[in-house]
Amino acid sequence: MNALTVASKDQFFEQLADAFAKKISKTEAKKISEFAKQHYAHIPLEELVSRRFADTYGAVLAAWQFLQKRSAEETPVAVFNPDLESDGWQSTHTVVFILHPNIPFLIDSLRIAINHREIGTHSIQHSILQVNRDQNGKLEKLHTSKKKASGSDYEAFIVLEIDRHSNPEDLRDLEDTLQNVLHEVRIAVSDFPVVTEKVNEILGELDNTTAGINEEQKEEARAFLEWLARDHFTFLGYDEYDFAKDKSGMVVRRVENSELGILRVNNERPDRVRLNELPQRTRHEMTRSDDIFIFAKSAQRSRVHRPAYPDYIAVKKFNSKGEVVGERRFLGLYTARVYNERPDEIPLLRRKFQSVMKRSGFLRDDYAGKELEQILTVYPRDELFQIEQDELLKVAKSILYIQERRRIELFLREDVYGQFVTCLAFFPRDIYNTELRLKVEQVLVDRLGAEDVEFVTHFSESVLARVQFTIRVPQVENRQLPTEEIREKVIELAQSWRDGLSEALSEAWGEEQGNELYRLWAGGFPASYTDMFSPRRAAIDLEHIASSANNHDLAMSFYRALEEDESTLHFKLFYPDEPLPLSDVMPIFDNLGFRVIGEHPFEVIDRHNKTVWIHDFTLQAHQGTVVDIHRIRPIFEELFRRVWYGEAENDAFNRMLLSSYMSWREIALLRTYARYMRQIRFSNSQTFISNTLVNHVELTRL
Repeated sequence: MNALTVASKDQFFEQLADAFAKKISKTEAKKISEFAKQHYAHIPLEELVSRRFADTYGAVLAAWQFLQKRSAEETPVAVFNPDLESDGWQSTHTVVFILHPNIPFLIDSLRIAINHREIGTHSIQHSILQVNRDQNGKLEKLHTSKKKASGSDYEAFIVLEIDRHSNPEDLRDLEDTLQNVLHEVRIAVSDFPVVTEKVNEILGELDNTTAGINEEQKEEARAFLEWLARDHFTFLGYDEYDFAKDKSGMVVRRVENSELGILRVNNERPDRVRLNELPQRTRHEMTRSDDIFIFAKSAQRSRVHRPAYPDYIAVKKFNSKGEVVGERRFLGLYTARVYNERPDEIPLLRRKFQSVMKRSGFLRDDYAGKELEQILTVYPRDELFQIEQDELLKVAKSILYIQERRRIELFLREDVYGQFVTCLAFFPRDIYNTELRLKVEQVLVDRLGAEDVEFVTHFSESVLARVQFTIRVPQVENRQLPTEEIREKVIELAQSWRDGLSEALSEAWGEEQGNELYRLWAGGFPASYTDMFSPRRAAIDLEHIASSANNHDLAMSFYRALEEDESTLHFKLFYPDEPLPLSDVMPIFDNLGFRVIGEHPFEVIDRHNKTVWIHDFTLQAHQGTVVDIHRIRPIFEELFRRVWYGEAENDAFNRMLLSSYMSWREIALLRTYARYMRQIRFSNSQTFISNTLVNHVELTRL
């Protein structure tokens, strides 16, 4: 049974039902056919018919058998490689079967687990089945109607096809991982009502707060907590802390058995920590009594719903004296609705929004005021909750000043617990790409000692793209953020090569001539050249490129890289129209006392399709002789040119250039003496004489 050609999904299901009826009892075949319709209801026909029909037939039967039993205490997960011989069907991928009570976050969380292991997912099939089971978990009925039947339950049946893994240990390990993730999801979902009840408890206690909190703050806090509970925050966990004194001083101690949600099963934070061990800023924020909330990120990535660092919302506890005596901490993720609401409509944020607008000095209806309002409106929501008003005002006004300029800028902020640094970076849209982002990430990792980096990119009508980097860092006391150092390095990385060339040409040749050279040649450098040479080096090369093109002649450049030793140097040859034959060049270098250890050719084309070839030779002096590049440059280039055009001979006498720094005329004179000696029947050969002169430099100075 190979792939089918059918006109519709109904036709496909009919043929599948016929195949079942031929080999299985009519009653059972009908049940299996109904299951197939439900399971494949949302799979495109193109995908169904792209598979071998026999494999689809076998997969449905295997899935049906998998569904037959599920007790209330278990979640069946199977990770296997179906084999034609043992299973009657096959797949080129590893297959995962999962049967689970239908609850939120299943698919999201499974994908997080698989992606975290860098395993590719090729197919996801997900169906919600209404079933009745007996007390032992055996399947009694699969309902066809969407209407809830008496005594039935909804179950999610999930089939994943992932990158093939043949090692049995890998399969077992993946199965264990998926079971653990599903357990976390179940805990988070089952504890959700209990966590939200904690919100209601806090709402009931707000009126009794006697701290330095005014009525307006209390009302705003109440509005914020109610807003959170209205589907603006996915509550994943909760725990509670008390501040207590012991012999060592004040300690922050987790309240026993206070953990809810995923913090019940996956909480890496210590149960107890001394307050004086925390950074000074953290201590200040935790103990100040004039504010109710602390906003921060959790240092543990979420394995439920989204693979992000979840947000912590800490609500302070106060005693009768108005002192902070603990925290209630909610862990979760802001929902998509939060990012679609204006910040001036969100409790807490609206006060911050209005204060910044008022303190900016701009009229709300003038150009600058409207631009600042837009900046605040699209500002990252999690950052708006965490950032202080003074810092937000400073950053927002700075963003306003760069808004329509092709300028690179970035802003760094450390969070209250010293575990994260946020970097808001702005780049001209036309130069921002994945390669640049990865380079900037590496700078942040290197300069901040980062343990992890995640990013979110935002594009708007502005000429600038905004990237928010969330950087996980070690907790240290009094961290000094190297903002200027990072900014300079990022600007250096972000500046495009052609931008750098334009600047270098203007610096070297003046604005008018620099612009002319830029327009003519900037687009003609190959990627291999721009990867190897800086714009400043290209500006130097363009003098020789233009000379070669205009004069239709050979041009040369002599240099040494800073990292190279004194016996090594580079020699560039510029030649119009076509590459130089290496067989013509190599003997010249050899007779000059150098061996070629590398050669890179580049074809540079101007806007009129005129071509100049660059050959960059890496030369090393024989026997590691130290070369004074300043002395040798003019005489080397002169001798090479004379030899190339046949005005000087290409023989071993030319090695005296390197040994004695002799000009081509002086070498020619010694060569003439040697020939004269041969004419008067001096017995030594030309080779002997040249070797003697090279090895005994003092003889050439007599």
